[in-house]
Amino acid sequence: MTDPPPGRLHAGFVLSSLAGGGAERVTLELAGLLIGRGHRVDLLLLRCAGPYRDAVPRGLRLYRPRGRADRGLLRHCRARGVETRALPIGPLAAARAWRALRRAAPGIRVRAGNVRDALGVARYLRETRPRVLLSALPRANAAAIWGAGLSGAGAPPVAVAVHTNVAEAYDAAQRARARLLYPRADAVVAVSEGAAGEIVRTLGVPDGLVHVVHNPVPEPPHPDGGEPPHPWLREGGPPVILSVGGDSPAKDYGTLLEAFALARRDLDARLVVVGDLPARRRADLLAQARRRGVERDLAVLGFDERLDRYLRRAALFVLCSRFEALPSSLLEALACGTPVVSTDAPYGPSEILGGGRWGALVPVGDAPALARAVAGALGGDRPPAEALRRRAADFSGARAADAYEALLAGLADARAA
Repeated sequence: MTDPPPGRLHAGFVLSSLAGGGAERVTLELAGLLIGRGHRVDLLLLRCAGPYRDAVPRGLRLYRPRGRADRGLLRHCRARGVETRALPIGPLAAARAWRALRRAAPGIRVRAGNVRDALGVARYLRETRPRVLLSALPRANAAAIWGAGLSGAGAPPVAVAVHTNVAEAYDAAQRARARLLYPRADAVVAVSEGAAGEIVRTLGVPDGLVHVVHNPVPEPPHPDGGEPPHPWLREGGPPVILSVGGDSPAKDYGTLLEAFALARRDLDARLVVVGDLPARRRADLLAQARRRGVERDLAVLGFDERLDRYLRRAALFVLCSRFEALPSSLLEALACGTPVVSTDAPYGPSEILGGGRWGALVPVGDAPALARAVAGALGGDRPPAEALRRRAADFSGARAADAYEALLAGLADARAA
C-alpha cells in the first residue's frame, strides 16, 4: 500500500458497521469525496456488516477486526476494487487493554465489546499510521478515543462526529461515557448549529473543540433515478407521500399515520414508508393503519440505499421526527426537487428549510397541523422544484469536503508541528 502524494492526507475513518443510517451514508459519501481529491482514506469497521453496498466508494481501503464478517459485503467490496484486510486481536492484548481502559475510565463500565473495539482501532493505527482519525456515532467514537490512547506514542489526532441530538438520543450510559471521552478528542464535529449547542450543554465539551460541518447531500448513482421501485410510483396513480426512517421511536410513525388518516378525508393519496424496520415494527405500523382505515393506502417497504428512486417520483416527502440533528433524507429530497413537510424537530429541519422558507414546518407531535401542511403542499402551496434544488446546493458535497479537508488537515499539521 502506497502513501498519498505529498500534501495529501492519509485519514482513517471508523464506523461501527455499515448499518442503513444517515451517518453511515454521510461517512461513505465523505470518504468518496476525499478519495476523489487524491487523499488516502481507510475505513475501519468494528463489525463488518450492513446493507450499504454501492455507497462504498472505489479506492477505499477497508479494515476490520478478524472474526465474523458479512461475506457478501466483502465480495462486493473486492469486486469494486476495495482492498480489505482483517486485523488480528490476541487474548493477551485484550487483557492488557481491559486493565488500561479501566484505569482510563474510572466509574464507567468497560465491556468486552469496548475492549475489542478499542484494540481494533489501536491495531489499525499501529499498522497503517494515518495522519488523522475521524469516527462517527457513539460506539465508534468511544473506540477511536480509547484506541488512540492504547496505540501509544505517535497516535494521530482524533475527531469524533456527532450526528444526532445528544440530549434526546443518548441514553444515560452513553451520556456518561461521552462526558468522559469527548473532551479528550482533538475535535468534535456537529452536523448542525443546534446539535453543536447541545453537545456543549449536555456533554460539557468545551466550545472551542466543537466544529459545525453540515452533512453533504448524497450524490445519486444515476441522474434519472432508474426504474420505479414500487407500482404506486408509476405515473397515473394517486400522489405518493414518502417517509423514511428506521426502528426508532424518534421517527414518530404514530403521528405520521394519524396525520395521513386526517389528510385522507379530503384528498386521494398514498403513503410509502421506506426503512430498515424489523418485522414487529412493520406489523405495528400496519395495525395502526388498519385501526385508522388507511391500510390499503400504506406500503411499508424495506431498506434501499437508492432513496433517490423514490424521491424523484414522490409527490411529497414528510419527516415526522421528534428530534434530529441534520436529516440527510430531507436534504436528499430537496436535491431531487421534491416538496417537503417536516416537524420542527430539534435540531436540523429548521436550519435546512430556512425556518419554513423551503418547506412547511409544524410542531412535533401535532397530527392535525401535519395533516394541514400535507394537504397544502399537495394542493400546490410549495416552492418550485428548482428553488429546492438550489437550496440543496448549499449543502453540496464540495462544501462539506472543503470543510472536512481543512479541519482534518489542520489537526494533522498541528500534531506534526
